[in-house]
Amino acid sequence: MKNIWICCLILLCAPALQASELNADEKVSSAHLLHVKTTSQAYALQLLQAGVSPAVSALTESEILLLKATIALRAGQPNQALNVLQGYTNNHDPLLDMLEAEAYRRSAVQAVASAGDYGKGMQDDQQQLQAMSLSEGLREADVRLDAFLARLGTNEGMPLDLLQVDDSIYSIFLVDKARSRMFVYARNAAGILEQVADEYVVTGEQKGDKQVRGDARTPNGVYRFVQRLQGKKLENRYGPVAYPIDYPNALDVLHRKSGSGIWMHGYAKGVGRRPPRDTKGCFALPNPRLLVMSDYIRLGKSWVIVGNNFEFGNNEARRALRHSVQQMLKAWRKDWTTLNTPAYLAFYHDQFHSGKYDLAAWKRYKQRVNGSKSFIDIDISGLTLIHDNNIWPEGEVVVAEFNQLYRSSNYQDSSRKRLYLARTDKQQPWRILLEESLTP
Repeated sequence: MKNIWICCLILLCAPALQASELNADEKVSSAHLLHVKTTSQAYALQLLQAGVSPAVSALTESEILLLKATIALRAGQPNQALNVLQGYTNNHDPLLDMLEAEAYRRSAVQAVASAGDYGKGMQDDQQQLQAMSLSEGLREADVRLDAFLARLGTNEGMPLDLLQVDDSIYSIFLVDKARSRMFVYARNAAGILEQVADEYVVTGEQKGDKQVRGDARTPNGVYRFVQRLQGKKLENRYGPVAYPIDYPNALDVLHRKSGSGIWMHGYAKGVGRRPPRDTKGCFALPNPRLLVMSDYIRLGKSWVIVGNNFEFGNNEARRALRHSVQQMLKAWRKDWTTLNTPAYLAFYHDQFHSGKYDLAAWKRYKQRVNGSKSFIDIDISGLTLIHDNNIWPEGEVVVAEFNQLYRSSNYQDSSRKRLYLARTDKQQPWRILLEESLTP
């Protein structure tokens, strides 16, 4: 008990130990920059102080203070963080309260360390104070600062995984679990897909890909928003609206992953902050941002890619990846339409499945069907190619979806197809792992 009281006394005395102050009303100059560790953080602080950058003008007062205080803590300047937070006029932000408490703790640690001989005999108390770190509760602050720093960099460019997106797809949501960020791309007035949002997002409390029901993990993969829930269909804890995705998809089923009810939703009423990993497997946004994102959702026409550390701006790699898939589909179609059945079937993966068919049954079926034809013509349109950000047991995966018009000497059909293509590495050919016929 004595140790705890000593720690509390140190914390209470910490404000008096502040040696240098930063006047938030003063003009920005190098003399007033915090002693940050990186040029990017110094530049970010300069913009936050000036308040005229488009990246800053859209931020709220609490967001600006959060970023400034986090920069100070990263730079090892807790007294500067405390000075920044003194200018906060709203006492209802738990993350700012947590930042202030951590700044007091670090300031006290520094004060005890600098006390010299006066601190002798207090080693146990000092260790206890050091062990009281609140860093785990500040993960949201770290995520938000990292996101802000990234936005200040050069134009990130298109995501590597958006290889080819047909005009029928209205928007794509990239949920980056590693960064706790959601990148949203939607059609502009000219029909061009462009980035419209970069949001803080909360995902499953457990790391990794979802495997079984109740494991509190957010699934990795390529999905779609398929439903809108609100009103009496939605409990208060999910916010004003929720959008279920089509988990489990065919690839999840192939790998015997279980569970359901993966949604994009909001926060419970009155909750403004949540740490980066705090759901049972869904992904969540603050309610005001969720409502803004709702404007970019078209059920069935808005895709969702969930993964980690999405890559942006590597146009050369993106073109090479797209070309490899396009060439594979072109060769597959050619061997099919020329009735070269052995070559056509060579495009299918050893673990192939389509409905009731495995590879052996598929080969028997196609050999019988193709053998009864004098000609086959296949027209493919509306092609979308999405690279899965994740590595699966079969290796790298691309989802190909398109309209297929099938004509033959004795049959004609029009359908929407989805193929899951896989390859073990870049030196290996793409193979069709799964094939689905989609309902309109």
